[in-house]
Order: sequence, then structure tokens, then C-alpha cells
Amino acid sequence: MPNTTVATGTFPSRKAANQAVQRLVSGGFARNSIELHGHEDDEGYDLEIHTRQENLKRAESLIHASAPMYSVKQAASGVMQTAKSYPYVLLGAGVLAGFLIYSLIPRDAHAEGQAGQRNRRRR
Repeated sequence: MPNTTVATGTFPSRKAANQAVQRLVSGGFARNSIELHGHEDDEGYDLEIHTRQENLKRAESLIHASAPMYSVKQAASGVMQTAKSYPYVLLGAGVLAGFLIYSLIPRDAHAEGQAGQRNRRRR
């Protein structure tokens, strides 16, 4: 590969290394550009990815991202894509939430507030 650089990461287990590989693949990197090497003492794995210089930061952030935070980020990204694609659904959900909150407000509190205002006027 001409004009490539290498991003690396070290992981304590095969599972953690495989999760990083999956993050890279789902992030758009080719699987054949990712190499996984076990340590000689069998206590960890090194990951290398050959990528262009302009993709280096993205590759490093995917390598070093924690699995739970990456999942949250992916879910949030999916929600934002859905909201952008279907703005009327988002508007409808907001209106529905407004009606729900309004229906949860006790009617007595609203009536007492108006009765209190009438009593003050009479005095």
C-alpha cells in the first residue's frame, strides 16, 4: 500500500482485540488491512492496521474506544439518523409527550389555583 501509516493497539485478551477489530470493520476499514498478533508469552494481543494518513485519527479512536461507550455512540448515531430521516415522527412523539405530561397534572391543583385567584379578588 503506497502512502500508508500504521495504527497500533495492545489488548489484554483475544476478546478485547476482536472487539477492536469489529469496531474497525464496522467503521469502514477493510478486514484485510487489520493484523492481529499474539504475544509470545501468551498474555495479550497486538493489533495493527495499515491505513492512509487522513484516516489515522479515526482508526486510533476506534482502536482505543471502550466497547460500552462505542455501543452508546452507535445507538445515539442511529437515533439521530432516524430523527433526520423522519422529522414528522419526531414532532408527533413530542406532541404526544406533551399531552401525556399535561394529562398527569392533577386537575385539583389547577382548579385550586383558579379558586385562589377568585378569592383574592373578592376581598
